[in-house]
Amino acid sequence: MRIFIEPTEPLLFRTGRSFDAGESNFAESIFPPTPETMQGAIRAMIAANTTFVDSTMSIAARFGTDSLIKLIGNQSGYGRFYITGLSLGKSTEEDGPVKRLFPAPAFLIKVKFKGDKDPTLVQLKPMPLSGVDSNMPDGMQYLTLPDFGGRELEGKPKSPGWLTEKNLQAALSMKDDFPSIKTESDFYTLEPRLGIGMQNDTKTTETGYLYQMQMVRMEAGYGFVVDIRLSEESNPGKLTDDSKTQKDLGLPGEGWLTLGGEQRAAHFTVLGSTPHEGSSEAQKPGKRVYLATPAYFLKGWQPPAGSFTPEHKLIAAAIHNPVSIGGWRLNPNDAGGSSKTTRLCVPAGSVYYFDEPVTVRQPLTEYGWQIGYGIAYTGGDK
Repeated sequence: MRIFIEPTEPLLFRTGRSFDAGESNFAESIFPPTPETMQGAIRAMIAANTTFVDSTMSIAARFGTDSLIKLIGNQSGYGRFYITGLSLGKSTEEDGPVKRLFPAPAFLIKVKFKGDKDPTLVQLKPMPLSGVDSNMPDGMQYLTLPDFGGRELEGKPKSPGWLTEKNLQAALSMKDDFPSIKTESDFYTLEPRLGIGMQNDTKTTETGYLYQMQMVRMEAGYGFVVDIRLSEESNPGKLTDDSKTQKDLGLPGEGWLTLGGEQRAAHFTVLGSTPHEGSSEAQKPGKRVYLATPAYFLKGWQPPAGSFTPEHKLIAAAIHNPVSIGGWRLNPNDAGGSSKTTRLCVPAGSVYYFDEPVTVRQPLTEYGWQIGYGIAYTGGDK
């Protein structure tokens, strides 16, 4: 089942850094939200909108019912709930199709040459280099810049932005001519907001508790596309028929949810079953494996043995700086809870190169595979 979530007000997606008014005066926001944030919002959305529980029950009471625990789990597990797709989305027109958007592969960079008015998009390509000492595994190739013919760069290279599914496949095929890329300024802006701590007993402001938050305001028509599946009750390793997912969850065709910090409102619409061409089952073998969401590996950036079929040789990797992802394990009965373990993850947009085409049939991660970590796509057969 594919849903489209469209925010109706500015959002706050906190980093893993602690923030307490009076100790810190600035709260950062990250974008896009992590799988931890999205899975929590979606499971709460299901609990709030499902027809399988009494509508007069509180959210905390709903999460404690046996029917919902079996479907979406609780604090100790996720039940039959799976996130199999997670991306940005753009609604093209009223009741029209929603296009998915993905971070540009890490081997694409935007540079500006001295004297040029506009930046140029270039590809880093793996090449074997001799006389290089590094801690990379033996036989690995290194990403190199193309020959610029002596032209000088102005400033630092930047990540180019976001691609549609079609353009992403073109990029993974290492084509030099594919349509333009959307930049982050096309679909959201950062807005500073001021706040101040309050004394609950006197309802007056607290001295020295002025702070600022960074909010994300998304443009109209932009939101998040999420693919949700359920596993079979008797066989957790097998997913049910996707055409029955909405009915099995008791979800209406549309509704409301809260998203991110401060419980900001967003609207969801069920788009129907997940298109077969966008599923992992429909992927064709490719020499490049692209991470659409962050992934966690015990060996840092290196996927574990047996992650790919067949097990061909990894020859190069294009990876941005790691991202720290934590979270908050909320107690549904009150505002309390506890922090989740913070993990250094390989960021979305990272690409692994192989000497021969490989296939990925499961999330490429050693943590969070059920909630949207490590969603991977293959591309480029040459």
